[in-house]
Amino acid sequence: MGTQLSHRCRTSLYRLMFGHAQDESIVFLMAASRDAARKEATDALAAIHGIAPDNVCLYNLSSFRELLDSGVSEDEDLRIFEVAWEGPNVSAWAEHPLFLTDDATLLGKWAELYAELAQNLATHAINRARS
Repeated sequence: MGTQLSHRCRTSLYRLMFGHAQDESIVFLMAASRDAARKEATDALAAIHGIAPDNVCLYNLSSFRELLDSGVSEDEDLRIFEVAWEGPNVSAWAEHPLFLTDDATLLGKWAELYAELAQNLATHAINRARS
């Protein structure tokens, strides 16, 4: 993979889970601290979904460093998109995340991962059709 995440990502990126109305999504944002990330995500998600801030349910708030430390991908930058593992392998990636940032390197990295996953899916389907 070609894109390298920016210094800004490495120092201020947070990922969290947002649950609302039986729906769960992954959110990425930049913030100065863990508390700031929680507040900024709460305010933004309340506005986006038209709900009171008190009704915004956030969990699994992780910093860039924590995501790197818990991930397994050889490309460390991809670890921020990992959400489940089976031993040493990623079994699930972030699907349809919400980016509350315009950091081009983060968006580029996501696009690379998405393209690779789509290619793997297509290759698998073609191989299954052939057999």
